Amino acid sequence: MTGVSFVVPVHNGAAHITDTVASIAAQADGRPLEIIVVEDRSTDGSAAVLRSLARAHPLTIVNGPGRGAAAAVNAGIRMAAHPIVCQVDQDVVLEPGWMTTLVAALHPSTSLGTGDPAVAAAQGCYVTDARASFFARVMALDLEQRYASLAEDSDHVCTGNTAYRASALREAGPLDESLGYGYDNDLSYRLRAAGYRLAFCGAARSRHHWREGFTGYLAQQYGFGYGRLDVVSRHPRRVTGDAVSPAGMMAHPLILGVAVMLLAFGAVAAGAALIGLLAVERAIAGVRAWRMFGDPAALAFPVVHLARDAAWLAAVAVWTVRRVTRRPVRPEHSMIRRSPA
Repeated sequence: MTGVSFVVPVHNGAAHITDTVASIAAQADGRPLEIIVVEDRSTDGSAAVLRSLARAHPLTIVNGPGRGAAAAVNAGIRMAAHPIVCQVDQDVVLEPGWMTTLVAALHPSTSLGTGDPAVAAAQGCYVTDARASFFARVMALDLEQRYASLAEDSDHVCTGNTAYRASALREAGPLDESLGYGYDNDLSYRLRAAGYRLAFCGAARSRHHWREGFTGYLAQQYGFGYGRLDVVSRHPRRVTGDAVSPAGMMAHPLILGVAVMLLAFGAVAAGAALIGLLAVERAIAGVRAWRMFGDPAALAFPVVHLARDAAWLAAVAVWTVRRVTRRPVRPEHSMIRRSPA
């Protein structure tokens, strides 16, 4: 059976890393399996937690370079011994069968299917944790709704929940270490440009511990918006988004920006009408998500996503100033390192 290397970057991840590692170890199905954890200069006791976990699980602990998530993942991939590399984030908990399902989409010799050697990566599906807090559930419901519309073939797979063919990673090159949020988009686009397919596997399920509270939600959304701009500057044709973040979603902050300008210049009715259109579109999406997943938190989409659009608009403003003043691109501009909980 084809061996699998798991790569988990950890920075101040003590709150969830025990569950993450346990869920990875539980994926064992008889094939060679290694778990490489890159401890990236945490200050919350993560290193001690990992040393403790290494007594119960076959962990290889690597000291990270402290230059952000992409650099930490690259350090782990360089250590990987097997032809399949699964990259899982420190706050993701895999459900049973996740690995077996994704390997089946990648490797032609698996007993579970024919696979396709042209598939470079296969992503699983984040599902909403009903026990999570309100804003974490809103985040998860929005993403799960977008996943529900994906076909098996995709143009974007998200690191943190994905299995990669190691040979494809070598061909496409490492993650761009200057990027924070968006380095997975960049890698996906480069893999597609190299002629590979990307697969979405809804049956490979996992739960992501999204940031808690309103400020945590807005901080993460600001990072997503800022990181997207860094990616679009490298891939201008992706200004309209991709399968996971479609054009309608990408247009939201632009429409809000126009609305704000109209309000500022006294065109109150026109500005309010645009904001109303955004709210109506999100209300329809929220009702659909509520019916699909049974969680009434989705009904808050109009209000919460208006705040999200404002965070993205703020990211556009800051990103533009930095570009005009020729500031170098740095990962912490979008992905601020987590402080200890």
